[in-house]
Amino acid sequence: MPMKTYADADGLEFTASSPDSANKFADFTSSYMGFRRETGAILKDITDADPDMPMARCAKGYLAKLFGSSNHSARANVISADLNDHIKATNANDREQRHAAALTAWCAGDLDKTTRIWEEILLEHPQDGLALRLAHFTHFYSGDGRKMRDSMARILPLWSKDHRNYGFLQGMYAFGLEECGQYEKAERFGRAAVERNPQDAWSVHSIAHVLEMTERHEEGIQWVAGLESDWSTVNNFRFHLYWHKSLYHLERGEFDAVMRIYDEQVSSDIESNFYLDICNCSSLLWRLEMFGIDVGGRWKALVEVAKKHLEDKDLIFLTLHYLMALIAGGDKVAADQMIEGMQNWSTMDETQARVCGEVGLAIASGMQHAREGRFKDAVAAMEPVRYKLNLVGGSAAQRDVFVMIMLDAAKASSDALVARALFAERLGEKVHSSWTW
Repeated sequence: MPMKTYADADGLEFTASSPDSANKFADFTSSYMGFRRETGAILKDITDADPDMPMARCAKGYLAKLFGSSNHSARANVISADLNDHIKATNANDREQRHAAALTAWCAGDLDKTTRIWEEILLEHPQDGLALRLAHFTHFYSGDGRKMRDSMARILPLWSKDHRNYGFLQGMYAFGLEECGQYEKAERFGRAAVERNPQDAWSVHSIAHVLEMTERHEEGIQWVAGLESDWSTVNNFRFHLYWHKSLYHLERGEFDAVMRIYDEQVSSDIESNFYLDICNCSSLLWRLEMFGIDVGGRWKALVEVAKKHLEDKDLIFLTLHYLMALIAGGDKVAADQMIEGMQNWSTMDETQARVCGEVGLAIASGMQHAREGRFKDAVAAMEPVRYKLNLVGGSAAQRDVFVMIMLDAAKASSDALVARALFAERLGEKVHSSWTW
């Protein structure tokens, strides 16, 4: 089918077989930014109707990489393998060529280069919502709140406030601000985004983070519950908002509510292989146990999911949560196999491999030592890297579980001086934390 250049409503040019493909791709981008369940179906419709469209092929590769698993990464590798040749054959434009280069870099494990390419695209094409959202994702999993914040600050003035996706930008900016500790400004932008679109789960989630970090737990419960009918329409990301609600109840000592939310929502679709589900589940169960709650046989289902990801080498943040399930679930053979895989991973010349070597292995050892009752060894492993925890990615609220594991081990080690020092550090940020006191 002959390819031509068509522009969507934002003026972004696409190499495609029809103008309908360009317009549908804009719908795909909006859907992806909003975590809508139909995102994959929209892309499938585009690829079925226009299989040679370069950006559709790039997007298929991107979505595969976003799963953060070896199986889906293998699919992305297949897409990327002949993409550059296809780009040349279709006479794709410069922006599309850069997207193809970003996918190639991502498949090669060079996340820094991948993100840099997207940011370069945005300098010339600030309306490229796909590049913007993907850069936000990789800044997040690089643990750099400043880059998340500044990436959005560069773009916001260039978008019309009447744009259908402008609220998504406000919410992303809010989250970057929150991760930088600018809570008041973050709350202002996040609430403005939710006012525009209550179904914008990422923006609802940005405020949930603000309320968590400022220890406004009762208000947090009301915020998340009050908007549930809106944000619960999105994909599995909705379970992360239930996770946030659980954290508020946990700090209030309302453990029955936490267990109920875990069973009914947080773990309800764990077999779907959505990467964030295992993070929600593993970290919440381990937190519950540190609060002295018996979680029964709930680790078993997580172990079965984690065993499918022993060879994953995509995001260290995810790998640590799979490992958390294996260690807590008592599958020492699988846990040792995953740690051995991490040791091999850490020798590779890849962005996440370097983080694995610098921080990930220490956290892995600490978790394993803590579970085996070798508390001083756990502290010795984790304490030296506590100021580098951001490198593993995720949010400050998510990474807090690793801090808690270290502190729990310090308390159990009977080293009163170290325990007092580490708990006092945490109280500097969470003065009302009952667990910390």
